[in-house]
Amino acid sequence: MHWQQRSKIMRIQALVNPFYQQLEYITKQVNAYQIDQIAQGWPPSSAAVFPNTWSDLQPAYLPNCSTTDNNTGKCRKPEQTPWGTTMLMTKINSPVPPSVTPRYRLQIQIPFPNATSDATQLEHQAVLESLGRFPGSEFQAASNSLFVWVDRIDSGVQQDALVKRSGDDSTLTGDWDVGGNYAITNAKDLTIRNSDGSQRSVGTGVVRAFVGKHNERVNKHKCPANLTPSIIVSIKSIFAQNNANNINTISQSKTYATESSTYWTLGLDYYAQLQGASTWTLQHDGEISAFLICKN
Repeated sequence: MHWQQRSKIMRIQALVNPFYQQLEYITKQVNAYQIDQIAQGWPPSSAAVFPNTWSDLQPAYLPNCSTTDNNTGKCRKPEQTPWGTTMLMTKINSPVPPSVTPRYRLQIQIPFPNATSDATQLEHQAVLESLGRFPGSEFQAASNSLFVWVDRIDSGVQQDALVKRSGDDSTLTGDWDVGGNYAITNAKDLTIRNSDGSQRSVGTGVVRAFVGKHNERVNKHKCPANLTPSIIVSIKSIFAQNNANNINTISQSKTYATESSTYWTLGLDYYAQLQGASTWTLQHDGEISAFLICKN
């Protein structure tokens, strides 16, 4: 009799083992759902990264089984158990210390067969013996159910939707705030996207400086969104075109940049009294220091 009883338990467990594998598959697909929700911008600790109902996982994550096909035995709905009960899905707050940001996890309740007779008690024992080994599970006699918890997905390597160390295919979904107490160090370069989609390198200098001359045309540069290109000019040096010693005295000098739609024209004006002359003449010979900036 003992051997017959044990043989019956083994037969029941052989039928339960595929359901055990189905539970493993469900938890993996819930994690896949989390990854996709995080990729859309939802915080990993929020309730939105978990499905609300079984239908949220179908058909993208779990196979869809229509009521008609289910009634004819062609397929089993993901929430069905082999003994005819229906699993319940609930999002709950995960217990964390007060100093830790609250987070959610998914609870799957698996109602067990009722143990009202010797035969059903044997089935109940066999099912509990098999499914009780499932990771993250707990049997509660009050509800005659096994509870399985799916926590938020592990950090780092499991989440290709988040920033990866390689930087491949990993754009941010929001602002990256380091809190004001930390620095970004040892970077080879940092580029900022301009309004036309081109990149402005911070590594080569936020302000571009160069030397120009009178009447030289300077094309307007590109700036990040909400900033406009601007130019600052000053006198670098003044000299006569042929020989700097030809100038006796200089007076009333200025530099300027005349703006057009796509460029500036540099200007250098000063009055000079040349050697051998008693009058003042307007001169433009010299060099202009120019700085291209982006301003609000």
